[in-house]
Amino acid sequence: MLRKILFPTDFSEASIRVKKQLIKMVNCGVKEVTLLYIMDEKRLAFAEYIDSFSFGSLNLDRTLKVKNQKRLNEWKIEMEKAGLKVKTAIINGTPFTSIIEYAKEKKMTSIFIGHTGHDKNKDNILLGSTAEKIARKASTSVVLI
Repeated sequence: MLRKILFPTDFSEASIRVKKQLIKMVNCGVKEVTLLYIMDEKRLAFAEYIDSFSFGSLNLDRTLKVKNQKRLNEWKIEMEKAGLKVKTAIINGTPFTSIIEYAKEKKMTSIFIGHTGHDKNKDNILLGSTAEKIARKASTSVVLI
């Protein structure tokens, strides 16, 4: 179950909890962790619309990708210092479907994900919509933290 873990992150508080738990599991047979960031196509489409009116030729897609890769690399270094083997990936798509497809394509043995994301009303939410969909539809083991 713990050979190849997919850790999709949005850098939220829930993702930070997942990262801390994975670091604690360094001696539990974890072979590899892939940190995955999804560039949400819906948000990018809206950002490009605003970009065309406000920011001229600024390429928001590239800017966001560079910013998020930097954050992934920082988390990778932290996790590798704890003894985990870590890869990073950034893909464009819809978070829930992209996570499930990526896990299947890369033959991940489990998905570790925060039970909530960036929702501003998260105090009233037991389970976020992305986590709930992944838990129901993934063909691999899902651990919600």
